[in-house]
Amino acid sequence: MGTLNTSWGHRLRGMLAALLMIGATVVVILLLTSQHSSAQQARQQGADNALLQVATIPLAEADALRREVRLTGRVVARQSVSLAFEPAGRVEAVLAERGDAVEQGEVLARLDTRRLESRLAEVAARSEEARASLALAQRQEEREAQLNQSNFASRTALDQARTDRLTLQARLAALAAERDSLTADLEDSTLKAPFAGRVVERHIDVGSLMSSGTAAFDIVDTRHLEAHLGLPARLAATFTMGESVTLHVNGQPITGEVLARLPQVDSDSRTQTLVVALTSNSRAVPGDLAELNYSITEPASGYWVPLSALRAADRGLWNVLVAEPQENERYRVAQASVELLHTEGDDAFVRGTLAPGMRLISSGTHRITPGQQVTLSEEVAHAAH
Repeated sequence: MGTLNTSWGHRLRGMLAALLMIGATVVVILLLTSQHSSAQQARQQGADNALLQVATIPLAEADALRREVRLTGRVVARQSVSLAFEPAGRVEAVLAERGDAVEQGEVLARLDTRRLESRLAEVAARSEEARASLALAQRQEEREAQLNQSNFASRTALDQARTDRLTLQARLAALAAERDSLTADLEDSTLKAPFAGRVVERHIDVGSLMSSGTAAFDIVDTRHLEAHLGLPARLAATFTMGESVTLHVNGQPITGEVLARLPQVDSDSRTQTLVVALTSNSRAVPGDLAELNYSITEPASGYWVPLSALRAADRGLWNVLVAEPQENERYRVAQASVELLHTEGDDAFVRGTLAPGMRLISSGTHRITPGQQVTLSEEVAHAAH
């Protein structure tokens, strides 16, 4: 009996030891599991903290596009002419040089007029002779008419006297026309400025033998200048006749007045010409580049975005990246296609698959791809709250 009690005691102690070992093992396993879970949570937390932070801006839709338009053109003279002598002759005097300012009616050059004066004197003498002959013919016709009434002269003699008178009258008229032509040639032998301006080219010298119509001087009207600006036809209607505008020529502002819109579209540039008269005290000269800057507002639905946010796409389109909200203040990167309508400075006006309130990723788009998980930068997240 004592031996049996001893055996049960050993068994109980063995069972207790085994239970203690099992309990210790369970505790160890629980501790290891807890540590592993904590490590996983720590790693997950680290992964969350490692998400790329991006800067975004909320999109606001605009219903109008206000943009600055710059038109360029050239300063031209309202009047320019290439002067020539009407009669042929030898140049006797040149009184204007290249670059000279001239007034209207000022003499620029003269031809040698001795031959013309000689021919004019000859015509005058022939005219006097013709007038004397005409007077004699008129008296003869009167006598023949009286004799014919008294039947002392034939009808044929009267007709001959009348024919002689008419012939002399025609000759006198021809001489008068020749005299007028020579007088006009004599006046045209003195070349005068048709308007106030400046000589830009001289083609003659003293002693030059000029044929009729050969250019002698090129003159431009520097007092009445215009700017001719090309602009799209749809914008031409925004200007009214008489409207005051400010242009820039050689970096200096010059006021002007809209004179006209030429009623045709240039076949090459597809633009319509706007004619602007410049003030008389401007320092512009023909050939200068003229610029006209003005603002235009057009109805348009779209969004202003930074140029840095645009990424090139196919068929002339562009892509932008937006941050779509997820759980736990995370965001998913998504891509939207847009059409570029206008650029101004560092901004672009676009339209496309966007909606008001979307958060546009404004910078660093080269570091992220669509579908990627991101968070907002601290300053952006703080501003959102």
